Amino acid sequence: MVPNKKLDSKIGLAIIGCGDIGRARAQFARIYSGVEWIGVCDVNIEIAQILADEIQADFITSDAAELLSRFEVNAAIIATNETAHYAPVLLAIERNLSIFIEKPLAVDFAQSIELSNKIAAAGIDAVMGYTQRFRQRFLVVKERLETNQIGHLTSVTARGLLNRKIANMVLSRANDHRNVTPIVISGTHMLDMCFWLMGETRPKSIFARSTDKIFGSSGSKDTTVAVIEFDNDILLSVSHSWAAPENWPGAVYGMQISLLGTEGVIEIDDMHKEVILATNHYQPAGYKREKVDAQIVSKSNRQHRNVDFLTSIPFGQRSQGEMWGPIREETFSWFHRLLTGAKTPHTTAKEGHENLAICMAIDFAAKTGGVLEVPKNLNDLQQIFSHNNIE
Repeated sequence: MVPNKKLDSKIGLAIIGCGDIGRARAQFARIYSGVEWIGVCDVNIEIAQILADEIQADFITSDAAELLSRFEVNAAIIATNETAHYAPVLLAIERNLSIFIEKPLAVDFAQSIELSNKIAAAGIDAVMGYTQRFRQRFLVVKERLETNQIGHLTSVTARGLLNRKIANMVLSRANDHRNVTPIVISGTHMLDMCFWLMGETRPKSIFARSTDKIFGSSGSKDTTVAVIEFDNDILLSVSHSWAAPENWPGAVYGMQISLLGTEGVIEIDDMHKEVILATNHYQPAGYKREKVDAQIVSKSNRQHRNVDFLTSIPFGQRSQGEMWGPIREETFSWFHRLLTGAKTPHTTAKEGHENLAICMAIDFAAKTGGVLEVPKNLNDLQQIFSHNNIE
C-alpha cells in the first residue's frame, strides 16, 4: 500500500465548530503529544470561548477564514452542523491542509462533487467522521471477511433505527430540508459500514420507497427502504428510520446487519440491548447525556423515558469528565496518520462523496417510484438530480 502523506512537523490544529463533536475532538487534541497548537472557531463566539477556556486553546475566533489562514495551522477538523461544511472545507482545501470532515461532505450534491474533485486534484489527505469503523465488533467482522471466512458475499441486509429526537434536532438547525432525510443524515453511517464490509463494488440499480407521516410536514421523511443491486451480483437491502418515538430506549442509533456468503453468514446485532437501565428518573435522548435539570423537563416527559439502552450512543460515552470509546480511538488514529503516514480505517473523502451519491440516489428512487439505473460515474447523477430538482 502507498503510505498516506504525512506532516513535516507536529500538528497545528484548527477546529471549526465547537459543538458536542468538535468539543470532544478538541479535548483529545489537547492531551495528544503530537498536537502543539490548537485554534478554535464557532459562529457563536460564546460557545467557542467556553471550549477555548476548557482546553486552553492558543487562538479563538468566530471567523473560519481567519483561523484557517494562520501560519501555525497544517490540519483542520470541520465539525460544523451538517448543512455548513462546504465553505470551511473549501477554505481548508485552498490552504492545502490535511482535513477531518464530519459527515456528510455536503448536503448539496454539486458542492460535494466540487469538494471531492478539488481534494483529489490537490492530493490532500482528507478523511471523514464515520466513527463506527473504529468499533471492535465491526473491525473483527471486516477482518473475517478479508480472510474469506464466509466465502463470496451474495446478500447483505441492514436495518437502522433512531430516536426521533435526533431528527427533530437536525431539522431544527437546517433551513432547507430537501436533502435532510434519514438516509442522507443518519442512514449514511449504516451504508458506510455496509459498503466498507462489502469491499470494492459498484451499484447498478436502486429501488426504494419512503414514508412521511411524521416528518412530512417538515419536508423530510420518516423511514426509507431500499434494495440495491451491485455489479458483482450482491444484493443489499436497507431499511432506515429516524422516527422511533421519543420514549424509545435507544438514545441515538441502533442497527442490525446480516451478511450472507457462499460458505457462511455473519449476524451483527447492534441495537444496544446488552446494557439496559430501568429507573424512576428521566433519561435524556440524543447526544446530550449530562445530568438533566428537572426544572426544565416536564413531569410527563420524565415519565415517558425511564428505560435506556446505555450503549446506544455509538461513538462513546463521557465518564469522569472525559469522552471514552470509538471517537477517541478514531481521533487519535487520525493524529497518528498525520504524523506517520500510516494506513487507518478512516473513510476517505472520496468514499464519503460516493456514499452521499448513493444516499441521494436512494431518496431519488423513493421519490420517483421507479427503478433507478445508476450511471457508472456516480457524478453523472447530478444531471439526473438537477433535472428533477433534487440537488
